[in-house]
Amino acid sequence: MHVLLSHPFFWPHVARGAEREVHDIGAGLARRGHRVDLVTGQPHGLTSTTVMDGMRVRYVRTPLPRLLARRGLQREGAFGAVVAGAALFSRADVIACYHYADAVGAAAAAGRRPVVLKLTGTVPRDRVQGVPVERRLLTRAFDVADEIWVNSQYAVDAMVDWGRPMHVLPAGLDDTTFVPSAPRASRPTVLCASTPDEPRKRVVDLVDAWPAVLDALPEARLVLAGAACSQTRAALRERLPEKSRATVSFAGVLTGADLAEAYSCAHAVVAPSVYEALGLVTLEALACGTPVAGARSGATPELLDRPGTGVLFEPLDPQSCAEAVVSAVALADQPGVEERCRQSALRWALDTVVEQVDTRLSRLTGA
Repeated sequence: MHVLLSHPFFWPHVARGAEREVHDIGAGLARRGHRVDLVTGQPHGLTSTTVMDGMRVRYVRTPLPRLLARRGLQREGAFGAVVAGAALFSRADVIACYHYADAVGAAAAAGRRPVVLKLTGTVPRDRVQGVPVERRLLTRAFDVADEIWVNSQYAVDAMVDWGRPMHVLPAGLDDTTFVPSAPRASRPTVLCASTPDEPRKRVVDLVDAWPAVLDALPEARLVLAGAACSQTRAALRERLPEKSRATVSFAGVLTGADLAEAYSCAHAVVAPSVYEALGLVTLEALACGTPVAGARSGATPELLDRPGTGVLFEPLDPQSCAEAVVSAVALADQPGVEERCRQSALRWALDTVVEQVDTRLSRLTGA
């Protein structure tokens, strides 16, 4: 099977969750013997092509006509025209798009070939925002895609008003990197790997809850990982009583084995963000054998549905968060918690997800 993937952004220029998902799925399909091409954006320089982990990656500069820019079209919206060109000249059997504008462009040039739209987040119909041209692109994408894939049942429910069937094919967990790799710290250690610089991750709720955690666990320490500029660090420290500030540290951006070790050393990991379409931080922590305190929002309840793997708290509620963190730390001392957490996370293992994607694409193409 020949698969054409598309996304306006990709490594090394942008490295967020969606870009990692595109890489992992494409590389996984290539390992299974399929030909995989990816067309993506090039923010600077000339159009170029390379091979990455079995995928042929073509980086294309995206022109944005001034007239459309004045009407509010973003560069990722204009990238749909690049995808249309790639689809027209590609001999791919199926086209899987990770942005709604890509799906519109692909469908216009795909002929009889199926087009999949994968939404890595949620776009409820009654909350569609942006300029009219973007709204029209989104609505058109829902109309023309042969299938729509999402990351969780929560995402299906959040977008039910679009009136389209949606299939849950989540992003995969890298279960070879994220493994139990270090003993627990000697004192109660709580890790939050949600990016402090991103307000939507609600790290402030955990910081506001921290004094109450210290009341119950005076020896506890809080480690905040992820991008945090000096202004963010100062603002978060200002939210704490002066006597609590020494118990909070910033670890910076952690990846790969370093992040796995941080998860493993912690007694609990906190996932305070709301409206998460999946939540890889939660899955990675569980895969490392560490229980999670997570906001009762988005897909987090789906990930913490097995007893003894975590504790849910009411979103945006510091007191509820504090109680959940203390309970999650207590879980870390229970017999068998490491294996229980890991086995729960392996339901999202990357090889399992790639096999599901392969099966779905094969059905669409009749392969």
